[in-house]
Amino acid sequence: MWQGKRVVVVFPAYNEEAGIAAAIADFLAVGGGSVVDEIVAVDNNSRDRTADLIKAAGATYVRETLQGYGHALQRGMAEATARGAHLIVLAEPDGTFAGKDVLKLLAFAEEFDVVLGTRTTPELIWQEANMGRFLRWGNWAVAKLLQVLFGGPSLSDCGCTLRLLRREAYLAIREGLTVGGSHFLPEMVCLALHSGLRLVEVPVNYRGRTGESKITGSPATAVGVGARMIRLILLYWVRYRLTPRRWARSVPASPR
Repeated sequence: MWQGKRVVVVFPAYNEEAGIAAAIADFLAVGGGSVVDEIVAVDNNSRDRTADLIKAAGATYVRETLQGYGHALQRGMAEATARGAHLIVLAEPDGTFAGKDVLKLLAFAEEFDVVLGTRTTPELIWQEANMGRFLRWGNWAVAKLLQVLFGGPSLSDCGCTLRLLRREAYLAIREGLTVGGSHFLPEMVCLALHSGLRLVEVPVNYRGRTGESKITGSPATAVGVGARMIRLILLYWVRYRLTPRRWARSVPASPR
């Protein structure tokens, strides 16, 4: 619990037997084991021992048969909400993120509806991390495109899974979520900004991955994902130019 609010972490998992048990233990141990109430691990058709390891490690096991990173995260957020989460944290079960960084996100959960992690702070990129200059500047450039087009807060990472949503924020964007693939994360931000939700970005540790990356494992794959992200952002921008922006709950409505 965090200030009386139930915290649920969501892990999308596809063939993650190499690191998922350690990741579950790491995130459950945050704050001496008193912060994270539950981990929902979404098995996205894994062909290895991922399912057995999830169950043995004490996480809640969920199976999502629709293949794709976005499908797994959408299912996980829906399950977390159904299980009474007030604060939903998205993360990866591959060792790249540190469980202790959940505390950084929670520190801003009272003032903001969505708290985004950023992996582009050089001092927090571990030597073994897959975040070379090409990936770091690519993430930064796409994030800045989103920031400029949508008039958002300062953004520097378009693809960081580690993020927090208040329950109300998830419910505000849930019906608009459509992406089932690896370019899902920018869609969340586009919808959140258009809905007038309050966003902030905080630096988080980015460590070496246990196992092989499915999204940025090769330059060609990374470029393909980046291109899909840019296309999605531009499509949303064109669509929203024709739609009045909905303002945040904290902003009073203008008099008629």
